[in-house]
Amino acid sequence: MKKQKVLALQLLFLFTLINSVNAAEESFADQFLGSPLVVLVAIIVIDIIAFIYHKVRR
Repeated sequence: MKKQKVLALQLLFLFTLINSVNAAEESFADQFLGSPLVVLVAIIVIDIIAFIYHKVRR
């Protein structure tokens, strides 16, 4: 189940990057801040922090 979530997030991240490459008239910072990529990065960071916290607590 966890591996499926990670795979789905990675695929979503890949498709988001492909879509952001097509819009060349805006800077990367403007594209990044105005896209769902910010939410995806936040979810991945929170997941990594939770994973590390879980490993440390054991």
